[in-house]
Amino acid sequence: MSRRWIGPVLIGLMIAFALAVYGRLPEQVPTHFGLSGEPDGWTPRFPGAFLMPLLAAGVYLLLIVLRRIDPRGANYSRFEETWWVFLNVIALLMTALHVLSLGFAIGWPIDMARAVTVTVGLLFVGLGNYMPRLRSNWWMGIRTPWTLESEEVWRDTHRVGGWAFVAAGLLVVLAGLLLEPGPRAWASGIAFGTAIVIPLVYSYVAYRRLRRGVLNA
Repeated sequence: MSRRWIGPVLIGLMIAFALAVYGRLPEQVPTHFGLSGEPDGWTPRFPGAFLMPLLAAGVYLLLIVLRRIDPRGANYSRFEETWWVFLNVIALLMTALHVLSLGFAIGWPIDMARAVTVTVGLLFVGLGNYMPRLRSNWWMGIRTPWTLESEEVWRDTHRVGGWAFVAAGLLVVLAGLLLEPGPRAWASGIAFGTAIVIPLVYSYVAYRRLRRGVLNA
């Protein structure tokens, strides 16, 4: 997943899929779904069929631009492959959501709430596995005042955050597969919220512990 061509190819496949099913799409295509999996937002077939590929291309290019202007740009050479994995995983998520939404629009028997929940859970598992490899930068990772202040705190926080993301992702996948919409939403929300809060709190605790060690030395 670290190849640079994967993201652009995925975006190209998104456009190709939209063109392939365009003639079968209704005049209004669903672009937003509620917790029950039923659509609650629609957009005209054009440009609705192409919104996700355009958004994916915009996010992909924006992240590349942000990297170029990052004051800590020299650090990217230390996690080059991981950087591209993150970009490609984001593009893969958007590709999956694009195929699911247009497939639903043309009549595929998809439980959107379940499918999206499982997809996002798998995203967290994937990102969590690579999170410990990130190095200090301004745009990607767990960026708190404490992780940005200390390389050691950054490293330890992303190790903890990686475990938290993987655990949360697995729980969300199970919730998506096993639970009904109401309990599924609650379980997923708690899992995601916990995975975000744990590394934030840990970064502060790790920084305080580091400072105490420095002051007592």
